[in-house]
Amino acid sequence: MILSGHQPNYWPYPGLIGKIMQSDCFVYVTKVQFEKKSWQKRNRIRTKEGWNYIQVPTITKGKFDQNICDVEIDNSTDWREKTLKTIQLLYGKAPFYKDYEEFLRDTYSREWTYLSDLDIHIMNFLLEHLGCETKIYYDKDFDFQGAKTAMLVDMCKQIGCDTYLSNLGSAAYVQISEFTDAGLHHQYINYNGTTYRQQYGGFEPGLSILDMLMNCGRDKTREILLDRSLYDFSEIDKDLECE
Repeated sequence: MILSGHQPNYWPYPGLIGKIMQSDCFVYVTKVQFEKKSWQKRNRIRTKEGWNYIQVPTITKGKFDQNICDVEIDNSTDWREKTLKTIQLLYGKAPFYKDYEEFLRDTYSREWTYLSDLDIHIMNFLLEHLGCETKIYYDKDFDFQGAKTAMLVDMCKQIGCDTYLSNLGSAAYVQISEFTDAGLHHQYINYNGTTYRQQYGGFEPGLSILDMLMNCGRDKTREILLDRSLYDFSEIDKDLECE
């Protein structure tokens, strides 16, 4: 059984949703330190000139050490109306905009208190919409011990999985020996992605999954994210070398 985990992201890039879909189980990790300039509060969408951020204002003054689960949204601004209008302006004529209009209106009509609740609401919608069969867990329901690799090992033990799947970007802190010493396995995954027809000329990589859905729709997006040829996988318990 393969486990992966990640911080909830705001309209995440396709590779995160793909990693979850390539796993048997997934954990939302929220009891770790929030990074102010992170994908937890912003992501990139397409514009005529290239790309720009949509982002959620958060209350961070004097709260440097706060965990993701404790981050509150700054609702003193009209960020929800502004975000909805921005998406409408940039994607209103996209082929599949109408498929998501109701969800967008509902999501941005609510006054969210915590950033993680908004992120998880969006991600759970994406996973259900794309027919993801991965079992979803929440770290609030556990008391995972340790930090970095030690915590990942404990996650595997408590959830009952024998292999942990990490993004290549985690290689800076993951110690594979800690998994093998515990009788567990580790594997890296790296999403390479693919081009698809975007609303404006050319192709802009590295965008939120929102762009893919608006331009490709549910079925094509699901097909892309389940295509294992678009990923690099390491050998079990080995590093991943990407060209």
